[in-house]
Amino acid sequence: MQILIRVCGVVGLILSAIPFQFKRHKHIVLCKMASSLSFSAQYFLLGPVAYTGAWMDLISALRNFLFYKFVDKKLSTLPVILVFTALVLWLGISSWEGWISLLAIIPKILTTVSYGMKNERTLRLLTLPSCLFWVSYNCIVGSWEAALGDLLTLASISIAIYKFDIRENRRIKAESER
Repeated sequence: MQILIRVCGVVGLILSAIPFQFKRHKHIVLCKMASSLSFSAQYFLLGPVAYTGAWMDLISALRNFLFYKFVDKKLSTLPVILVFTALVLWLGISSWEGWISLLAIIPKILTTVSYGMKNERTLRLLTLPSCLFWVSYNCIVGSWEAALGDLLTLASISIAIYKFDIRENRRIKAESER
């Protein structure tokens, strides 16, 4: 069982660091969907102490798929944001394991808002704080791969912000000044 727990975590870890190196919204949310499914399986296997995280990631996978579809069809993501924020709160309360559950609920609400943003820069910036909550949660419940994945995600988002936002803006500004 421990091997399966770790395999799910390693797969989730790999898939959690990659998405922010993509420039397009659909690639980011689809890769995060796969990562969420893997981590959800790991949390369920870790047992009751991690059930809040398991439910949060399971609904995140569905949420990310819906964001992909809504953005692809140029529809407003606000209904998805509202429904999944309510769902996160309901599942968080129903699987409540004490204050530790807040470390899963708060970042899931943050990413529900951020992944619903069509602007990739806003998505990256709003996702940063959620990683810090998840690092804490994952260390407490013993999901070391997920904690490492969140640290790698922080690094990946930072690199993407530099690459796609800061450097690209400098290049555009330099070209316009010519």
